[in-house]
Amino acid sequence: MSNSPGDPVETITEAEATGEIADLYTEIRAGLGVPVVNLIWRHLAVIPGGLPWAWQSVKPLYATGAIASEAANLRRGITISAGHGLNSDAIDVIGLSSEDTARIIMVLDSYERSNAMNLLSLSALYARLDGRQKAAATLTPQSDQGEPVQGQMPKLLSLDDMPPETRQIVLALNEFGARTAVMPSMYRHLAHWPGFLALLHVYLATLHADGRLEAMMQQILSTSA
Repeated sequence: MSNSPGDPVETITEAEATGEIADLYTEIRAGLGVPVVNLIWRHLAVIPGGLPWAWQSVKPLYATGAIASEAANLRRGITISAGHGLNSDAIDVIGLSSEDTARIIMVLDSYERSNAMNLLSLSALYARLDGRQKAAATLTPQSDQGEPVQGQMPKLLSLDDMPPETRQIVLALNEFGARTAVMPSMYRHLAHWPGFLALLHVYLATLHADGRLEAMMQQILSTSA
């Protein structure tokens, strides 16, 4: 199990997973159509019986395509400010190669796809635990389920693996939204490209300062409720 300094949530990483947990991780990646097992699943793996129960509870929704199609609808209903400054000229200046850019896009696509699906399926699971009749079983698949993301994720770096200046950028990014109880894995995957994280920090700092970031977060939560 992993719980490095600055990563407050204990997990079983994909590299550490063996036996039943490794098999479940394979199912989760296939079910979500992404090459990564998100933090929530890796944390549930620490709880005895937690991951098998949670995944088996929501797996039928993934298997029918219901979650993928509902997640696509969710993403279409969200208004996101354009990433001014995150353009090709800026990427050229920080020295990203075409291969670097392709891998960064693959990481971002993986999280865009999986986060929306996890938000919906685990909200339904939470409602079930809370005794509310969330109609998870009534979700029906649509034709638009999106394309699975292909590729191999870069190594998930711990904070200790990062140079000090990269670690500080990751920690600073995690401050946006005032939700620091967890350390998003996306920033740790993107820490292989600190220049890109620096650009992302400048962009998000502007959204955070004028309140647009919080407004977008609340829109996502209200849309998925």
